[in-house]
Amino acid sequence: MPHLDVRLLGPLELRVDGTPCAVPRGNTATVLSILLDDANSVVPLESIVRAVYGLDIPQDPETQVQNTVGVLRRKLGAARDRVETVGRAYRFRIDTAELDTLRCRANEDRARALRAEGRLDEAVAALREALGEWRGPALANLSGPTVDAVRRRYDEHRLALLERRIDLDLELGRAAEVVDELRQIVAVHGTRQRFTALLMRALHLCGRTAEALEAYAALRERLADELGADPDQGLRDLHTAILRDGPPTPGPAVPAAAETPFPRRVPAMLPRANTRFTGRASQLRVLDGVLEMSAGAAGLAVITGMGGVGKTALAVSWAHRVAHRFPDGQLYFNLRGFDPLAPGTDAATVLGEALAALGVEAHQLPAGLDERIGLYRTVLAGRSLLVVLDNAKDAAQVRPLLPVAPGSFTLVTSRDRLTGLDATEGADIVPLDLLSDADAWALLVRRIGMDRAIDEERAVLRIVASCGRLPLALTLIGAWAAAHPQFSLSSLADRLDSTTNVFRVLSTADPAADPRSVFACSYQALGSRAARAFRLFGLHPGPDLTVPAMASLMGAPAADAEAALQELADVHLADQHREGRYTMHDLLRSYAAERFRDEVAAPDRDAAEARLVDYYIHSAHAADQRLTFHGGTIDVGEPAPGTTPEPVPDMPAAASWFATEYEVLLGLLRREAVPGGDRRFWLLAWCVSGYMLDRSLGVDLMEVQTAAFAAAERSGDGFGQVISLGYLSAATMLHGDQEEGGRLIDRAMAIADDIDQPWAKGFVSFGLSVHAAREDDDANAVKYAQDATVYFLEAGDRIWSYRSSWVVGWHIARLGLVDEALAHYEQLMALSLEVGAPLAVAHTHLGLGYVAHLGDRCDDALRHYAHAREGFNEYGQESSAAYTDELVGDVLDAMRDKAGAQGLWRTAEAVYVRYRATRELARVREKLARP
Repeated sequence: MPHLDVRLLGPLELRVDGTPCAVPRGNTATVLSILLDDANSVVPLESIVRAVYGLDIPQDPETQVQNTVGVLRRKLGAARDRVETVGRAYRFRIDTAELDTLRCRANEDRARALRAEGRLDEAVAALREALGEWRGPALANLSGPTVDAVRRRYDEHRLALLERRIDLDLELGRAAEVVDELRQIVAVHGTRQRFTALLMRALHLCGRTAEALEAYAALRERLADELGADPDQGLRDLHTAILRDGPPTPGPAVPAAAETPFPRRVPAMLPRANTRFTGRASQLRVLDGVLEMSAGAAGLAVITGMGGVGKTALAVSWAHRVAHRFPDGQLYFNLRGFDPLAPGTDAATVLGEALAALGVEAHQLPAGLDERIGLYRTVLAGRSLLVVLDNAKDAAQVRPLLPVAPGSFTLVTSRDRLTGLDATEGADIVPLDLLSDADAWALLVRRIGMDRAIDEERAVLRIVASCGRLPLALTLIGAWAAAHPQFSLSSLADRLDSTTNVFRVLSTADPAADPRSVFACSYQALGSRAARAFRLFGLHPGPDLTVPAMASLMGAPAADAEAALQELADVHLADQHREGRYTMHDLLRSYAAERFRDEVAAPDRDAAEARLVDYYIHSAHAADQRLTFHGGTIDVGEPAPGTTPEPVPDMPAAASWFATEYEVLLGLLRREAVPGGDRRFWLLAWCVSGYMLDRSLGVDLMEVQTAAFAAAERSGDGFGQVISLGYLSAATMLHGDQEEGGRLIDRAMAIADDIDQPWAKGFVSFGLSVHAAREDDDANAVKYAQDATVYFLEAGDRIWSYRSSWVVGWHIARLGLVDEALAHYEQLMALSLEVGAPLAVAHTHLGLGYVAHLGDRCDDALRHYAHAREGFNEYGQESSAAYTDELVGDVLDAMRDKAGAQGLWRTAEAVYVRYRATRELARVREKLARP
């Protein structure tokens, strides 16, 4: 692997195996800086877009960033693989020894450990090595808002390291050695009070007390002139101690406490940080950026997300990480806006606790809220304070608690989106989603141990999936597994997979950590309309739904459904992850299903179920008609009252609807049919089967139609049984089982003869023609297709008669009747254009191309195949497009273009493999094997 030498702590430099690499300035260098700033971690594409372009987003920014990454990879040459694509994100892989910031952090960590062991000399040496990585201001040769923010953060970090190193030097008795260095630093950073404090200490320890007091006086004057502020309390206390101590005397001197009538306390109220905090690198980076950009103002950021997603853990972890930037202390308050154990805390109470922590005595506290707000802001004036307001209910609860003085920073967490703070207070909103797969795995492994995770690697992945990457669930499961090392993780994964109530596995004695209690607090705060929508969400099979689907579930107008869904999204009980489509976390959905089962009466449950299925039947029927032009083949009846089917205006909308709703449809068809709902069940299966068959989704088709046949058989519906058996036959033949396909279609014909319905007989005859065709029995394929045409015409179905007639044309061509087949397809083309059926036109072009090839008219064949492929591609019929590629390959082979033929056959082969089309795969591989 090529060796890199990358340096950010100074001008940006990059070398590959010792050779300088010229990284273009501008976006390329910015993207490189962003990736290296978070080296070895995944950086989402949207985060890079925001960092590169800020508010000035260009058209198609993601493509532009992808192009920029391409430029960066080309510049890296042999090291291009260091920039990895991870889904919709990137990661720059680099060793600690190859990047100066990583080396700096490693030495800093080593110094911290040495300091804890009392090895101060070695700790100082480690800090000197860390500081030695700097060659000047970070990224000195780059510019731009993002780079500037990164530069400020790194340079601030350098100063913090310098402070720690000099502090250790003073502890080791090296005051005389650092005085000159400190004077130079103070000359540059004249208002940074920490360096003046170190200089005062060093001068005092050297016996130069008068100079120490002069340094304090000079700082006080600078602060007054430049900032209009006084030295902070810590520095004033040091000044008082030096005044009282006078010249240094042998032995330790304990300075007397400052006597003030109103003590200026430095609160340190942050709760203990979670030592197992994992991931969230992107959000931490965003918070760092917000803090940097708020310099000189009262900063405000809001972390929002669903219950259990880790908002508090992120807030507390970040607060500890930046606490040193707030010398006047840190306040923390749990506002209990969604607390399972207590009502929300009012602002007056919080202000009283805050003022007490800041040094205001009980007898000095005003009684009224407005007076407390005024005193709070007065006390905070001139202070640099971090305020963390956890678990806020709404913006109104937060506003009275916001500092207004420059230098302070407030971090709020809430399940509510708190858009009011964004609009009126200029808050930066930091949305918190589920953990990435990698971070979810890491969080669980930190609980159970790496050895155990490696021993049962697959079980760990199954557990992560069952917990839906929700930190609360992973934490509870990890704690249980850690407490029961004698149990295998595989058995725990099996339990999570098989349980009908995952909350039993996740339950805990602590209500504050129990997912039910956490979710209940958000649920109980909902209005009646949104609470009803939440319960009904539990009936929907997922993964997401639209406003018309929720309107049908509710039996309400679409406007009411949209308002209810928006309320759920505002408190993170649902998420509008795409425009118009709402999803819900699996555990939330399980909780919603519990509430639906326990709080909704049986008749209302049945009515909602009927409306839901009718919504999908009528929407799928409309989409199926647009795609296949079935006309009046299916009588789906009238939808249940209150149902709002999806409008499907045209063929592209129909294809898009099926593609988007496919997983939802499968979810519905995998559930047991409700009592009395058998007809609804097989009707829905029928409406979906055309889409499945056109895309060669044989496994799904077999599963769905097996269940549909059982439903039709239960209700004694012979017509439904014929339909299901016909599609089951097609599914088995797709996977190469001709014998079983023939048995099923014969069984369907027996039932069709009993019910004596022309359309049913036509459908079975069509299936028999397909079976004969797959046996290369062209004569019988023609016979059965002709029978089918007669039956469909008797039933008045022109589209299905076209389909069967198309089969007749194909196989008479194979029997050598090329001219007759040509006339046949020309007649079908006229019919297809007359009824306006674009897919029928595409299929007819396919037939005309085949006939042209058989007649040695290769140019005509290629022209017709091109039209056919264009139509198949437009409507997402990938398997038909692949077959067209195979036939074009046949034409090219006949024209002696072996390379072109091989390329197209391999393209078709790849699609056949994906669709598991065994017969087609064997056929094309036989062609590929030819000399």
